[in-house]
Amino acid sequence: MKRRGLFCVAAAAAVGAFLTGCGKFAQEEITVLMRMMPAQERFFREQLIPEFEKKHNCNISIATFNSEWDIERILKLENSKKHPSIALVKTPFEMTRLLVKKELVKDLYSVMDSDQVLYDLAEYHQLASGLGFFKGKPYYIPRKLETRTLFYLKSMVAEAVAQFPNHRERIDRELKTLNGFGIPVGYELEGDPGKWDFYDLYVVGSVWAHEEYNGVKMGRIAHRGARYGGTALFLVDRALQLGASTNDILKLVEDKMVEMFVWERVFIRDGIYNQGMWQDPWKGANIYNAVKDGKVFAAFIQQIDAFLIHGWKDDPSMPSYLPEEEDMGLAVVPQAVSFELDSAGKPFFKGTRSISTGGWWWGIPKTSPNAKLAYALARFITNRENQAKECSRFGMLPVRKDILNQLPEVFDQGWVGDIYKTAVAQMQQNGLTTVPLVAGYSEMSQTLIDAWYALCIEYKETDGEMMNFSTIKMRLASDFLEKQKKILGNEFPE
Repeated sequence: MKRRGLFCVAAAAAVGAFLTGCGKFAQEEITVLMRMMPAQERFFREQLIPEFEKKHNCNISIATFNSEWDIERILKLENSKKHPSIALVKTPFEMTRLLVKKELVKDLYSVMDSDQVLYDLAEYHQLASGLGFFKGKPYYIPRKLETRTLFYLKSMVAEAVAQFPNHRERIDRELKTLNGFGIPVGYELEGDPGKWDFYDLYVVGSVWAHEEYNGVKMGRIAHRGARYGGTALFLVDRALQLGASTNDILKLVEDKMVEMFVWERVFIRDGIYNQGMWQDPWKGANIYNAVKDGKVFAAFIQQIDAFLIHGWKDDPSMPSYLPEEEDMGLAVVPQAVSFELDSAGKPFFKGTRSISTGGWWWGIPKTSPNAKLAYALARFITNRENQAKECSRFGMLPVRKDILNQLPEVFDQGWVGDIYKTAVAQMQQNGLTTVPLVAGYSEMSQTLIDAWYALCIEYKETDGEMMNFSTIKMRLASDFLEKQKKILGNEFPE
């Protein structure tokens, strides 16, 4: 009996050990923190995630953030949890350095063997992979590159060119009160937006604002205007075009930064921009709807915006926002010129068409419950097959060398090819230009937006103080400079 009892105990222990071992094969549950447009998130959930879950015997949940500035707060909350769940974070370029500085993401060498990491990263374009390195260590796996282009309705550009002679005298008179000269000497409105400069954009916008369409007169040019990173990015891009250096942007009060605010003030003061930009205020989807409603004829958008505005006829989840699909036009951004003219009636200086190249990366939080699985997921999402599918569907600029080097073969469909052709042309204008590579960039972005609202939108001019170059420079120094210095700390250039 004694031997039999020992046998039963041993058998029970074996069964217990077996059951405990089986627990190791239970489904791993992780969460991905991200933000995507609804149609793109649906594609992500339905077309990409299920295959990975099946292959790795895991269950993936999706958590979302509204603003990129929410990411830091969410990851700090993860630090306080006994069982954190977020394993992978879709991170905009503007947040990458901040999250490293705050020690909220892992370096990839701590997740995988360094040789394997370098071997994997070699598959991506050197700009995309290189921007994920900090102090010699890689922290991010590239997801996509981004740049902005000029969207316009072909029919309405043709309309503006035809109507310009009827508005020339008025526009000349209105500009003279601001720049002391009027329309630049020898000026003619180009019919090709790819040849425009800032004055062309102003002239076209003025024609549209003073013509009645759909029974209403309003500004019909737009860019993002909500208090978030997309608006700050537009302001930084404008400053870069005008010749602002990284230090100029950080210092805030340098002349090329002031010039950016001058142009924005003029476009707002003269009703060139649609007021919904700051009254609603607008993000990307708001611009799409404004195009659909006939309220916007031209806008600064990312290539993914162009896909979403155009839509797909065979996909009811991605309807077109265009009155006529073939009416969509795209061009590189207008060339920057100074608002002030010299004694000969020409701009004092010419800038460029070069704006920043940015994008999104996949980062692994310090608290990731399974960093290796998160790494595998990021690599799966960005493999050649999946990236080609997603890019062709949503207009993402790919980061893989084996796609970038074969763009005509991968994306050869009419309007799809046009979007990529324009985006690549813009990227070639940009070179290696980026937003300032400082950890405090996200916070200083809020200062830029605050200054834009205060000086370009909300400021009420009086007889004693017009909002011109000198006034803007003075107000930037008195109202925003100290805040900028406090945010940047030792990153503020002396």
